[in-house]
Amino acid sequence: MNKKFYLIVSIFFSFTIWISIALSDYYYSSYVLPLEVIDLPDNFTPSSKMPAFVTLKIKADGWTLLPFEFGAKKNFVISAKKDSANFSENLLNSIELNHWYNNKMNIIEITPKNISVNLLPKVEKRIPIKPLLNLEFKRGFGLASEIILEPDSISLRGPANEINLINEVETLPIELKKLDKSVEVFTELKSPKGFETNLHSVKIYLDIQRIINNTINDVQIIVENIPPNTEVILNPKTVNIILRGGIDYFSKYDNNDILAKIDYKEIISDTLGYLKPEIHLPKNLSLISVKPDIIKYIIKKY
Repeated sequence: MNKKFYLIVSIFFSFTIWISIALSDYYYSSYVLPLEVIDLPDNFTPSSKMPAFVTLKIKADGWTLLPFEFGAKKNFVISAKKDSANFSENLLNSIELNHWYNNKMNIIEITPKNISVNLLPKVEKRIPIKPLLNLEFKRGFGLASEIILEPDSISLRGPANEINLINEVETLPIELKKLDKSVEVFTELKSPKGFETNLHSVKIYLDIQRIINNTINDVQIIVENIPPNTEVILNPKTVNIILRGGIDYFSKYDNNDILAKIDYKEIISDTLGYLKPEIHLPKNLSLISVKPDIIKYIIKKY
């Protein structure tokens, strides 16, 4: 038992000595660090066109490089010195602002070496969210209503003259197959570089139902805005309408929600002798066809 213990201790100390010797040697290493501007004046922000990263080539002993390999995330910081003016900076001059730097490091190369920083007023804008969806449905199924996003927009803060160029924020792509029932999914957002937001994900609700066609017969045509002492005789007086939508919505609608209308003003301005009625439908039902699709009329005045 004692021999085994001493063997383990011996191996441990040998390994420790080997590690210590190895870390005492000098190494060349490259690191890519996010570029960050600190000491910004209130309500100002750098242009999003500023480089996002800095590449460093460092020569140092292993003990000095060890925190880079296993320590917390590190940025390369430069200072705006609370001044709202645009400025140029040689990044080597800012090296000592970085807490990870010590004088045992030899900075062999830094890329880019010089940068120009444009400081712009920071503003806030509400931007619509656009889902990137690739959907495949089982036969006979489909979307029965509009896609619901919660939330449907995102608040961004960023450079004033750049935020106005952003019209929408996309989600990460989502692919769903063999859909035959409603589903909720969560996905992350592609937040634009250089802009701040507290929202990073969104819930998407897909209303999926069996999609059917349904014929509504003998829908009465209404003539609106008929002046006094006037009668409009239609031929025919009714139409048959073919609708398409989710099966659940066909079980909920009221016949009074489906209307066919013609405005008297359109009759007066008509030069053909017939008109097409305007069809009003319940939400989430779409029109396939109207038969007959043209209506003749006779105007009688008293």
